[in-house]
Amino acid sequence: MATYNNLVRELSRLDPYEKAGLDSFRRTGAMLRHGQYLYLAMHGTDRRTLEAINDPSALREQGQIVASFHERYGNTGLTEKDFMPADMNIAVEKLLRYIEIPAHSHEFIECAYVLRGSCIHRVGENEVIQQEGSFILIPVPVRHQLIAVGDSLCLTIKIRLSHFIKMTIPHLPSMIYPISFQCGEDPSAENMLLFLYEQQKLALPYRKELMEWAASGLITYILQRYIDTMQPLYSIALRDQRILDMINYMYNNYRTITLHDLAAEYHYNESYLSRMFQEQTGRSFSETVKDFKLRKAAELLKTKHWKLDHICEEIGYKDTRQFIRSFKEMYGVTPDRFRKSVQIES
Repeated sequence: MATYNNLVRELSRLDPYEKAGLDSFRRTGAMLRHGQYLYLAMHGTDRRTLEAINDPSALREQGQIVASFHERYGNTGLTEKDFMPADMNIAVEKLLRYIEIPAHSHEFIECAYVLRGSCIHRVGENEVIQQEGSFILIPVPVRHQLIAVGDSLCLTIKIRLSHFIKMTIPHLPSMIYPISFQCGEDPSAENMLLFLYEQQKLALPYRKELMEWAASGLITYILQRYIDTMQPLYSIALRDQRILDMINYMYNNYRTITLHDLAAEYHYNESYLSRMFQEQTGRSFSETVKDFKLRKAAELLKTKHWKLDHICEEIGYKDTRQFIRSFKEMYGVTPDRFRKSVQIES
């Protein structure tokens, strides 16, 4: 336990980037912007003074860096290739404080555990304050934003999608949106999380296997103890529990579901159900089903070497050309370009 107390003290100390962010916050009332952080990451923390960061030439370079970052990751999300160690299926890092990381998606599963204090979690238009003891599971490719409040301490766990699919965790819910659990003060959950971080830090033999075991164990433990606290975090604020039930039903049957099927299942008139769904979710039934199909297609493009016709059959698309058009509308690139931009794992 003493070792983990030392780890918490170590994690609580500000790193050079956070010190630059705190300096910015104290002097301007604003956290370090993403472009400023990327600039420091490229040039080193010796340029961390606000004067150096806000030099006109530095500002021009920051604009170019942000544009390049968006061009590279705006469509596909943060990639496993660039944001995870090549030889690992699990990676742990601290959520940086006093630095504004913009909303983003990623091609890996992300978990976040608030060890001390709180963090702001934005999913679309919805904002939730995650308190100490909150554990969040964030699926692919949900766009979200995490911001540590003050000197709070939050650790994030990245899990390769291909590995997560193979993890045998009983009763793990299908994740349409991020889901959160409230663990409160639970030393066992904290120690499991800190064990993960310690294994990564020490880099001893078998750390890969131990980290995979510990990540699976942590999620399983939280499901065992805190599944009754589970809350989905929506991209919109739903006002009716019935809509959530319907969305879950649609998600589990997205391949063949029709509005007629949904109306029959929940005993509604089709026209009334269509209007209610639009009012409650801000999007139509057909748009929601298409979203589920295209998300599944993106997952298959990342993890399988299947031809497009096979993927269309798997997700319930009858027209391959229409699938390509729809995919490009959602992700900004064709399925082939999308596949080439990500690292496919067998």
